Amino acid sequence: MPHQNFIGPDGKPWPSATELTNLLPADWVMSWYRSQVKKYGWRGWQRCKAQSNRGMKIGTMVHERLEHLVKKEPCVPYPQRYHIDELADKLFDTVNLLIEDYVAIEPHLVSHSYQVAGTADMIVRLHSRPGLWVGDYKTSYDKDELKHPLQLAIYATAWSETHPEQAIDQGFIARIDKKSKGLNVKIDEYQGLKQYIPWIKVLREIWEKMR
Repeated sequence: MPHQNFIGPDGKPWPSATELTNLLPADWVMSWYRSQVKKYGWRGWQRCKAQSNRGMKIGTMVHERLEHLVKKEPCVPYPQRYHIDELADKLFDTVNLLIEDYVAIEPHLVSHSYQVAGTADMIVRLHSRPGLWVGDYKTSYDKDELKHPLQLAIYATAWSETHPEQAIDQGFIARIDKKSKGLNVKIDEYQGLKQYIPWIKVLREIWEKMR
């Protein structure tokens, strides 16, 4: 599902979960840009930008196919050069084995308490695990110990606000190494997502001041 801008009751736009997490610095990104600029000059910057755009394009297409797979809708094959079908199928097959029941697929969630919105990939029940889980797919194999659980926490907070009888405080990230021949999938589980609420508050204030 494409990004949805949310306009609050005050008539002003509210940030999405990814807009808030993107405020956090990513040292490896700047290190990569610096090395390429040092080596190739302005062409190095262009190469990094092109590769980043390609990565985002692949991520969008993989999420589209995953949504069709979960909803059991017909899938239109993507250009073979991107390996979208293989990436999505591997992610889906790995995650689907863990899932007992899909409670919500691509739910658009809004927290009026913290004035933030976002679209989670899924709300599910897992086999042999109590309670509900929020899950998110990543087409980057890099693990981020702050951004990833923070993004899940935003979704969980928004869901719990409108579904207090089904509150969520746990989630998982399913990430795939799109560069590996074996298309390895790693599942990272996160408990106690409420601990990230102070981060949500701070990033929300920073986003507002930067507008």
